[in-house]
Amino acid sequence: MAKPIFSCGVVLLIAITSAAQLNARADVETFLAFIALAAVAYVVALLLVARGRTGTRRELWICLLLAFAWRLPAAVEAPLLSDDVYRYVWDGRVQRFGYSPYAAAPADPALQHLHTDVTRRIDPTSAALPTIYPPAAELFFRAAVSIDESVAALAVATLVCDAIIVWLLWSWLAAAGRSPWWVLAYAWHPLVTVEGAGGAHVDLLGTMLLVLAGYALVRGRTLAATTALGAAAAVKFLPIVLAPLLVGRVRWRDAAVAATLVAMLYMPFLGWPPAIPVGSLGAYVEGWRFNGPVFDALEPWVGATGALGVAAAAGLMVAIFFRRRVPDAPDAWAWPIAVTVLCLPVVYPWYLLWVVPFLTGVARWPLVVWTIMSMSTYIVWQSQLAGAGWTLPAWVVPVEYGLFAGSIVLCAGAIWRSGRLTAPGHTDEDHMVLPVSADSSLHRGAGSS
Repeated sequence: MAKPIFSCGVVLLIAITSAAQLNARADVETFLAFIALAAVAYVVALLLVARGRTGTRRELWICLLLAFAWRLPAAVEAPLLSDDVYRYVWDGRVQRFGYSPYAAAPADPALQHLHTDVTRRIDPTSAALPTIYPPAAELFFRAAVSIDESVAALAVATLVCDAIIVWLLWSWLAAAGRSPWWVLAYAWHPLVTVEGAGGAHVDLLGTMLLVLAGYALVRGRTLAATTALGAAAAVKFLPIVLAPLLVGRVRWRDAAVAATLVAMLYMPFLGWPPAIPVGSLGAYVEGWRFNGPVFDALEPWVGATGALGVAAAAGLMVAIFFRRRVPDAPDAWAWPIAVTVLCLPVVYPWYLLWVVPFLTGVARWPLVVWTIMSMSTYIVWQSQLAGAGWTLPAWVVPVEYGLFAGSIVLCAGAIWRSGRLTAPGHTDEDHMVLPVSADSSLHRGAGSS
């Protein structure tokens, strides 16, 4: 019976629905209290899944319907905390009028006639700069606002991506012979609701493509895997560090098709002379800082660009490590992203949406801890509303990263003592790979598209 898990779902429903009704920015302490309650229920549910205290397929469907139920209030109240969605509407709108979002800063006096009540809400600091988002994200914005130039349109589009992620994860787990109940590791995570339905963040589009890439790769669909990963990197650059997972497993023509797809995504935004449009990426790297202690420690020694290079190199090295050990495990997809995010100059909670689909096993408990603790940074709204800017209280970073580091040590020790270690950081019960025969294309590394 899944009654204990269902009880956790009821607590999540009450907590997240209550949080969504608040003015999350003005009453951030109460908002965080409800999120903390939801997080406790979430962790208890994962513990129950890990111990096999699950139920029938019908009961799992009911649990997923609960997840949908608490997403709706969050979507209606979007945006709860982040104002990024206002920029999304602007970027989509200016494209419809023939402007490039890589040149059209919202604060430009010559473009004031393009504003709506929604786009005037863009934060002034961000409004002074053109966009930072890669072309797949920009085309997503345009498609959404072509239906309706509203926050609701982006929230609905994000919910569609959210639902597809759940479906892909369930399919992946079922094909791997693992309990489909691990899909709750994603569907019930409070961060997904707060920053997905409640924030309409484009990261869920990229996450959907990333999960598609992983699932397609273990199915031997190498063309689909390569193009999906390329498209994900055209939503945000973060998944580039996962490229080593494809080395030796996909065909050169797959890579060529993926590169062509990415080039085609950039084509509508090329100016003259042609140059890769990056918008305000340079200003972001040089000037934006938030909750990034590793980057802050590196920058005085190697500079901002050098520290960003360290972030990319770290992610690539972790991907290479897992490519050699357990290339199809959830760890191989989660940890390179997590290590890269850890080293960025800005570590917003929604950046960790990219790792949440892969929290399907006990070896990733440290990432469960970090994804939950990242939400403690919402307390910054106290400082922001008081006029002191984006300044976190002194306790937030040590607690967030201290618990993350401590959980890594504890998890590694527990796995080692269990005697079930099949590869570093990976246990027998954590596999999310497909059983294949000796002559399968998965062993040959060359599947069909």
